[in-house]
Amino acid sequence: MMQKMNQYVDTQTSSSHKNVSDLILYNCGTENCDPNYSFGPIARDFHLIHFVVKGRGKLSIDNETYPIKENQAFLIPANKIAFYQADAQDPWEYCWVGFMGIQSEYYLQHIAVVNGGAYVINVENANDFYMLIQTMLDISGASLSSSLFIQGYLYHILAMLVSAGKTISAVHRGSLSYALQAMNYLDKNYSNTNVQIHAIADFLGLHPNYLSTIFKQDIGVTPKEYLIQLRMKKACELLQQTNYPIHIISNSVGYADPLTFSRAFKTVTGMSPKAYRESSRLPPESNDL
Repeated sequence: MMQKMNQYVDTQTSSSHKNVSDLILYNCGTENCDPNYSFGPIARDFHLIHFVVKGRGKLSIDNETYPIKENQAFLIPANKIAFYQADAQDPWEYCWVGFMGIQSEYYLQHIAVVNGGAYVINVENANDFYMLIQTMLDISGASLSSSLFIQGYLYHILAMLVSAGKTISAVHRGSLSYALQAMNYLDKNYSNTNVQIHAIADFLGLHPNYLSTIFKQDIGVTPKEYLIQLRMKKACELLQQTNYPIHIISNSVGYADPLTFSRAFKTVTGMSPKAYRESSRLPPESNDL
């Protein structure tokens, strides 16, 4: 069914635009693996979802190992160290999509949540995803129109995964939905200097302490910690990829006072914004849209 490996990597959008887009494809492909073929351990700066069309393998992530078989998918969040390997007797064939952007973590979290919160999820028919990804590969080209068509298929794949998740209880889904709604709000409003956790709680009809509790339970950090991490991540990207002065970057990530921003940035990164820019500046790219 599949070739040994067939891959498309988006080249229409620069890495700086990928980081600040809501959602953008990084790559996609299909692969027929040899027995015991492995990848990693490695952490990437984009999210990955693999769909196993045939065979077996295993995924190791967060100090746990998961056996995976046909008609299952495995999720690898950005910056998570993961190792995966084909079975020795029945090596897997899979297809995959890699994606990134401001909203990408929210989408991946939501897919995990509605499918039981695991790294490995069941899909009704992995061939459905294979056909979509194969179409993306057939479209692949250097034109902007091709890139936009492929982007549409990425949304289609994620929508299928969200709509397929019907297995968790309504009560548990409700509490997780609150956490995801709060995360989505923060993803969209991190640049607002007046964003307040109690305002999010009021919007959701929750007590701020309860929102913080379920947010930390489901996302792993408190809303305040998540907001700070998100703001510092975006500040690092702006420092690397632009020549904006510090006060513009400060305001762009939700700090009205540049001095407060600089203190927070140094607390998180151990460096001043100026020192960070000088030490980690990326070379300019020539393929910006």
